[in-house]
Amino acid sequence: MITVNYFGNIAEAAQNDSEILDVKAIKLEELLSLLDAKYDLGKFQFQVAINRKIVSRQHGLTISDADEIALLPPFAGG
Repeated sequence: MITVNYFGNIAEAAQNDSEILDVKAIKLEELLSLLDAKYDLGKFQFQVAINRKIVSRQHGLTISDADEIALLPPFAGG
């Protein structure tokens, strides 16, 4: 199972802070495509973190069972 955590406007679109997907392994691109179909992610700017480490979406990463994914919108800081 893979946990996906949502923040900011993505959490609002998903109407949830997180969800658990019953998959053993999936490519990051496939996961984002699945979530885009559900929540129209294309309209949001966000970074992806796997197990609390921000990753590039272009590397063809495979997400495995028990990984934690976070979709992080831009944060303001100061």
